[in-house]
Amino acid sequence: MSNSVSGKTHALGQTPTEWTEWCRDEGLSGFRVDQIIKAIFSERIQSFDNATTLPKELRIKLDRDFFLRSFVSNKKQVSIDGSVKFLNKMQDHKSVESVFMPWHEENPDRPVRTTLCISSQVGCAVDCAFCATGKMGFGRNMTAGEIVEQVIVAEELLGEKVTNLVFMGMGEPLLNHNAVFKAIEIFTQDYATIVYPKKITVSTSGIMKNISRLAQLPKYVKLAISLHATTNGMRDRIMPINRKSPISDLMQTVEDYYRVTKLPVTYEYIPFDGLNDTYEDAKRLAKIAKRVPSRVNIIPFNDISFTNPTGYAAKLKPTPMHRILEFAGEVRAEGGVVTVRDTFGSDIDAACGQLALSDRTVDSHTLS
Repeated sequence: MSNSVSGKTHALGQTPTEWTEWCRDEGLSGFRVDQIIKAIFSERIQSFDNATTLPKELRIKLDRDFFLRSFVSNKKQVSIDGSVKFLNKMQDHKSVESVFMPWHEENPDRPVRTTLCISSQVGCAVDCAFCATGKMGFGRNMTAGEIVEQVIVAEELLGEKVTNLVFMGMGEPLLNHNAVFKAIEIFTQDYATIVYPKKITVSTSGIMKNISRLAQLPKYVKLAISLHATTNGMRDRIMPINRKSPISDLMQTVEDYYRVTKLPVTYEYIPFDGLNDTYEDAKRLAKIAKRVPSRVNIIPFNDISFTNPTGYAAKLKPTPMHRILEFAGEVRAEGGVVTVRDTFGSDIDAACGQLALSDRTVDSHTLS
């Protein structure tokens, strides 16, 4: 899928440099770049006719060359915990999901931060045993405009500002690194910042060469490693990508990333009953976590039985919560920093690992 529909280009997928080049080609003054970007990303116009800060002739040119929205429909599912899952259908009728998660502390009516978990691919080729998305297979890469549009549409439909952004939805972000890196540039642009760089996290199963490329971006973002095992034998079984990026090599790449960015790393770890939740695993996990400043997010295994898993995936069972808490304590006792993650949206198949276009829809909206 290209960034073009009917000969027009997705305006949400344009970087400041690309807007500068377009304005130059149209014989426009440089200050128009700032005006165009602010109209699109600050004023959130849905039609170029609404860009009243721009002269009519310029609005006509913009409408000639660009479109502002590519999603043709949107379905919204609301969880009992307040999280919201969006099913976004794109121009080619392929769909992706994103999940909005409000984090509350003292005031239950006012979230202290809001996180949107966004997708980067239709489906996924990595095929981790615990992840529903992998059971779909790989459809296609998303464009930068489609990636950015997930945030714009979520904020429009909810009336909420997204403060944190995580590339942890459908797909492996670093297998679509060109579009993901371009989207990060757009999210963090100086003209109209959507999300600040240190509020963005890219989660990867271990695409090492593109972790290195991520460290070369002008604005550093946080890195999360989908780890889930402390030995190559176990990780090979639950994450086939480990055969190309074994733990020792991956950890060296993580160290290199930290050396450049100086940003703490997150390790994501799902305990499976009797497989990767032993005391020895806890010791090895703490050792890994201490190689650079980092945090381990322990995530309860969420049900993916609705995908009818087969093979090794069918053998995975969740570690009981009491053992998860013990395991977390063992990692801490060995010097690791650990958080046991809350589960958001499991009642609507929106929790970690569950995104696979299941549809228990409570609200539907057709986008203009």
